[in-house]
Amino acid sequence: PKERSAQVGAKMAAASTCWAQRAEKVFLTWEYLDAKDVSVEFGPKELSFSATVGGKAVALDKVPLSHEIEPSESKWFANDRCVQAVLKKKDAEWWDTLYADKALKRLVKPDWTKWLEEDDEGYAANPAFDFGGEAWDDEPDSDDDDDDVPLDDLDIGPGAPEAI
Repeated sequence: PKERSAQVGAKMAAASTCWAQRAEKVFLTWEYLDAKDVSVEFGPKELSFSATVGGKAVALDKVPLSHEIEPSESKWFANDRCVQAVLKKKDAEWWDTLYADKALKRLVKPDWTKWLEEDDEGYAANPAFDFGGEAWDDEPDSDDDDDDVPLDDLDIGPGAPEAI
């Protein structure tokens, strides 16, 4: 029974992996609260992750990626809520899947907060928000309208204070 629960625990840990991508980067998030002893290692076409969560070890050992990365330019960090990594793609190309092993596809979910499609505007841009100096909207403000009614001509009814 203990072996079975260890397998389920490993699968649950992998299921919390979220990913998104840009032209030159892949963003990964492992959603673990209070992860301790975190280690993330990058190889040219693989990654390893290990941590202790709630007193239990979780790990992904040398998981093959679907494409190559630049290990020396890939980074990771951990905080109290999650572990995040940014993988630098070797070639700026669209990845159809994160892992080379199609069986692992069911264990990974998209990070919709960071996701852009390949043909979306801003896909190749810096992932930081770039508004290009444009105004938030191109509609005129309501006080810019030419058909404003003069307020001194309004009939506001009996008992209203007189205009000064």
